[in-house]
Amino acid sequence: MVTYFGVANADDTVATPVATATAGIPVYRTSAGFGFSLVVEVRRGSESLPVGTDIFNTDPNDPTARPDFQIEVNRPLGNGSAAVCDNELPDAGGIPAIDPPSFDVTQMVSDALNDFSCRFDNGTGQPGPRGPNDACTLFSSGSFAFVCSSANSPGCTNGMSSLQYCGQITRPLMFPSGDTLVTVRVLDTQGNPGPTAQLIIRR
Repeated sequence: MVTYFGVANADDTVATPVATATAGIPVYRTSAGFGFSLVVEVRRGSESLPVGTDIFNTDPNDPTARPDFQIEVNRPLGNGSAAVCDNELPDAGGIPAIDPPSFDVTQMVSDALNDFSCRFDNGTGQPGPRGPNDACTLFSSGSFAFVCSSANSPGCTNGMSSLQYCGQITRPLMFPSGDTLVTVRVLDTQGNPGPTAQLIIRR
């Protein structure tokens, strides 16, 4: 279950939405389209099963191969390259769009999910989630911590987080002008999906 979905500024502080769109979707503004991070925090769902931690699971001939952490955009990022996890400079590519948002089990959707999820690193440059000691969000105390570090943290309606996913949006992943809808969900260790969470990046 997603406990927090938002944006961290270039200095790692937590950004504040500038508006709320239809159905309560928060809107975050960026002038350049890059230079910030997407932050997703999660915990066990209603079945009390652990959150799946596989962040990259791809097979070009098997659309059922997909990560436990699933994130997508409804407009292409950067050059929208269809190559999966092409994140190595100098030829780093972007992310293709899934519009409207969909988690249908097709090769195109699975490739796009893997392409985006592999950009979320565990703090050592490798794809994966972060624990409390490796959080990417900085607070006024001068310490890095989860946004939902306790069940009573402001804006955290689904309880305390157990894992955090941080994806830095660099120039190859530049958001296009206008509004882009970002949708995320996570699976538990038995492959059951939790509810989706969404935000809008407005450039």
